[in-house]
Amino acid sequence: MIARIRIGPDSYRVETRIMSVQPTSKSLMAMAEFFIGYLSRAIHEERELRPLSTLREERMAAVRYGYNAKTHFNIIDTMRSQLDFARKGLSDLGINVGFLDILDKRLENRNSPGEYVAKIWNEKFNGSINQTIYEIISDIWQKTKENQPII
Repeated sequence: MIARIRIGPDSYRVETRIMSVQPTSKSLMAMAEFFIGYLSRAIHEERELRPLSTLREERMAAVRYGYNAKTHFNIIDTMRSQLDFARKGLSDLGINVGFLDILDKRLENRNSPGEYVAKIWNEKFNGSINQTIYEIISDIWQKTKENQPII
């Protein structure tokens, strides 16, 4: 997701581009809430954000290995603390949390859109990358047409 957040003394403005692999509009709202709360709190505490090179490395580990990623941190504990941090930021802004529970449930169930795609890849891979991609896209498209979440 690409986001620009401007927080002023009387208001804030958020500009976003759609995040990849979010199965529902509510999931998208959960991610937006997370980013707004986290960044607001980080600004409030004058907390430095982590270096992009570290974030890229950790993101790739999470993409490859999901919740079992081995990086510089325990991914589950870090995600929980970041969600709590985001909640504090939303509270500071006077915003009621409406969707972050979606991310809590993902942590609790250790399920995410990426985990779903990895699982279905392992089930459908038949030696042909192109055929497998086609089958995964078809599966997700069918769920989309039926208005069913993928996870």
